[in-house]
Amino acid sequence: MKFMTLAASVALAALSLTSARPMLAARQATCPANVLSCSSASSGIDGCCLPTMGTLLLVQQWYTTLGPSNQFTMHGLWPDTCSGGQGPSNGCDSSRVYTDVQTRLENYSGTGASIMDDMNTYWGSYTGDNNSFWSHEWSKHGTCVSTLAPTCHSDWVQDQDVYTFFSTALGLRKQYDLYAALANAGITPGSNPNVSDMHAAIQTAFGVDAEINCASGALSEIWLTFNIQNGNQYVLGNALSQGSCSGSISYPEKSGSPVTVPSSTTGPISHSTTQPSTPTSTSGSGSGSGLPSGRQTGSCSTNGATVCVSSGSSNQYSKCNSGSWNLNQCKKGLVCYSDTQTSTHCA
Repeated sequence: MKFMTLAASVALAALSLTSARPMLAARQATCPANVLSCSSASSGIDGCCLPTMGTLLLVQQWYTTLGPSNQFTMHGLWPDTCSGGQGPSNGCDSSRVYTDVQTRLENYSGTGASIMDDMNTYWGSYTGDNNSFWSHEWSKHGTCVSTLAPTCHSDWVQDQDVYTFFSTALGLRKQYDLYAALANAGITPGSNPNVSDMHAAIQTAFGVDAEINCASGALSEIWLTFNIQNGNQYVLGNALSQGSCSGSISYPEKSGSPVTVPSSTTGPISHSTTQPSTPTSTSGSGSGSGLPSGRQTGSCSTNGATVCVSSGSSNQYSKCNSGSWNLNQCKKGLVCYSDTQTSTHCA
């Protein structure tokens, strides 16, 4: 396990969305389209466009006392170099090392009740102290995701980076359901599968292989490797290592209860180069321009699409994140404007 207690406590002012850190000048990075991190074309591209470290590992764990009996839970989303090197143990931005991530998530304006339920269900700590676990994961790993830096976003609000980090990780965990991938190949808890069969099951489900790690001969973690393009599009790739498991291993049963998981299509994330489809407004009238407006709710299909709640008169906007609409707000004093369909800015 990579989990460890944060070595130092950082003194923080009381959290307030209306008293965020001073406004930061956004970097005007020119991002080339559809360039994949760690490819030959990615050299020298701004860190606001592609992660400076290159890859991100979605690390899911099988811990017998954590989470539902038919689901893997989260360990983390870890930036690694293209050759598999890890980031610094104390993170990459000391000004954003936090010890109160739970409070920040709960108070962030775009956070719905479901994300906190998912955090507690699918991202629990074996020590029982979820906040310390989440704070560690953010401070060590989240601060090293260069594309989340506040200076990369002109409409950044306090803790948007924290929320995006965790909601993205949970969305990827849901899309790449490891339990289902193994179960579809007849590999279920309480058995002693050969690890080669587990690799084959993941290859069949997702089109790429994963790193499978064991502790004392029992399954402990499975790592999926992602490259990034267009700032926030995660493209699944092959793992650099097969992992520490070998031969027949133990896949122990969990003590928790099963959950009902909606059926979903597995496989590599697809990316569209066409314009986003126009969402259906749940309130508002489009301000007479024919453009969508109003707070969006429910599911959405175009990741990153944004819609002003009321163009030109409100600082709130809906943003499609990992398949669900979330409410966000511009920095204090700025208002959301609609330029074209599903394209907004704060000014």
